Amino acid sequence: MAVSTVAPSVRAPLPVLGLDVTVPLASGGEVTYAALDYAASAPALQRVWDDVAAYAPYYGSVHRGAGHLSQLSTDLFENARRTVAEFLDCRTGDQVLFTRSTTDSLNLLATALPDGCEVFVFETEHHASLLPWRNARVTCLEAPRSHRAAVETLERALAGRDPHGPALVCVTGASNVTGELWPVRELAAVAHAHGARIVLDAAQLAPHRPVSVRELDVDWVAFSGHKLYAPFGSGVLAGRTDWLAEAEPYLAGGGASRKVARREDGEWTWSGTRASPGTRPARPTSSAPTPSRPPARRSPPRGSTRCGPVRSG
Repeated sequence: MAVSTVAPSVRAPLPVLGLDVTVPLASGGEVTYAALDYAASAPALQRVWDDVAAYAPYYGSVHRGAGHLSQLSTDLFENARRTVAEFLDCRTGDQVLFTRSTTDSLNLLATALPDGCEVFVFETEHHASLLPWRNARVTCLEAPRSHRAAVETLERALAGRDPHGPALVCVTGASNVTGELWPVRELAAVAHAHGARIVLDAAQLAPHRPVSVRELDVDWVAFSGHKLYAPFGSGVLAGRTDWLAEAEPYLAGGGASRKVARREDGEWTWSGTRASPGTRPARPTSSAPTPSRPPARRSPPRGSTRCGPVRSG
């Protein structure tokens, strides 16, 4: 596939953590570290790290308490969910779920596949896109030589599937090996034309390009905060709710349940907490691409500000 390139411009270094870190040389002495692996993980922006530190004194258990700090933390957490929905241009009714990473997001979706679902992936996919589907029937498509070939390959595979049951296409938005941009909108159109759904692995795309769930017409999108200059340990799965609502919870625990009884099965709830039960980390309120900003002083935080994505592989 052709790779779009733009002439680079000289810019000041990003204000990230670790700019002054030195490392030892094999020949002796030390040198300022040059991180060349941002495609794997980018350092946190200083502003994001400062926001996390400013919020820390106000931390309370998200969704798990009635006290003031718990309610405050829950409000910030839910504000972050709404802000991520805006960042992704989600449709009305789409749900934003906070996870630990792109890998965690796609494994979450894998547990919600309907019976008999067939998964279609290209052999060039990111490991997070290739491996979670072990309990499903998987069709691996050959690496295409062009955008047109990718679309035609997928169309043939979907048209020829037997039985013609539920299907999911998992495709990257940008390759983590070559940087190629994939024709996501065209692949989504083919998937939907054949009654399939599509999930976009945007781990490498979201740091570089706008990602609109609405315009790309994908059913789900997954990405990681640690590639968007956020603290590690945060990710997102955003999109349709029905498959997840009809499946058993990814993890069983408080937040996933509506009722728990000693001598009978519990009842599961459906909300953002169903897929992320238990006490949640504070980080998503500050590590999403456009987070709610915690207070810089010791007073209740109000409103939110944005800390937009810059770049990362």
